[in-house]
Amino acid sequence: MNIERCLSALINQTYPSQYYEILCVDNGSDDGTRDIIRQFENQYGFVHFILNPVKGIAGSRNLGVQNARHDLVAFIDADCAAPPHWLEALVVGYQKYHALDPRVVAVGGSNVPPAGSLRFYDVLHVFLNTYLGSHGSVQGRRFDGDRPVKHIPTVNVLIDKQRLAEIGAFDITFGNIGEDQDLSYRFQGKNFYYYYLKDAPVTHFLRPNLGKWNKNMFTYGKGRMWLYRKHRQKIELALLLPLLLIPSLLTLFFIGYSPLFYAPLFYFAIIFLVSLGECARAGKITFVFDLFLLYICTHIAYGCGQWYGLIKDREKYRLTTQAHLQCGNS
Repeated sequence: MNIERCLSALINQTYPSQYYEILCVDNGSDDGTRDIIRQFENQYGFVHFILNPVKGIAGSRNLGVQNARHDLVAFIDADCAAPPHWLEALVVGYQKYHALDPRVVAVGGSNVPPAGSLRFYDVLHVFLNTYLGSHGSVQGRRFDGDRPVKHIPTVNVLIDKQRLAEIGAFDITFGNIGEDQDLSYRFQGKNFYYYYLKDAPVTHFLRPNLGKWNKNMFTYGKGRMWLYRKHRQKIELALLLPLLLIPSLLTLFFIGYSPLFYAPLFYFAIIFLVSLGECARAGKITFVFDLFLLYICTHIAYGCGQWYGLIKDREKYRLTTQAHLQCGNS
């Protein structure tokens, strides 16, 4: 299982085990995850199980932070595996760049799919290392050196616990979507920033096929619009292009010939040329059509999610979350 692979990597870090702890926050799993965590907890004194009965990643992260004993907290997802030097690289990197500039509040690295296991993962490896695949996010990029960045996903990041508490931690109203980007926006508003470390990647066992990947992209698109409702000053035109792609594609089916007819044709041509160039650059020319399809499907799924998020706000979820929290605290 994912959690067993993740924990096996975390207990075998080069960073001395007496200086770190592993807090596993379970959010209502029913697949045997709890039993596996308990086994690690019984065997290793620095592994701890925490149960959060209230659904939501944001609240689970906050619960983990509240129970953390150390000044720095590192986040990783259960479907990731960290290399042995991961935690040491994060701590050393934070100490280095925070000493140079106290405004550095967090450091982290990329998360890349496992190479050579699935063709879909190999295509993702190319896809995520492009602007059209990640919009410049460090999520799957492989930059040549360390650099300051605006955001690092909580799949691979280390944050100053005191600063995290001062800013109000993660916003639980985001539930399972966008809570880490919201945190980055709030840190930016306080003049803090993150630092990307090129030597601190984790292997991320992402959705293994196009169908599951598209479903996840729909969720991300929905979350993006919910983020923009709260942070209107952060709206980026480039991230709204998938939203505009959907009506332009619909003109092909419902309107027929019109001036808008050329927009999707131009889009398809550009995406194919980009796919050809990126595959040639990566030495994976046989992936051209796979990459082309992945670009198209990702942008459409993300755009559909954006339309959903634009039409339907998260207010109902917020009220439901508050109701559950009241019950949980009673």
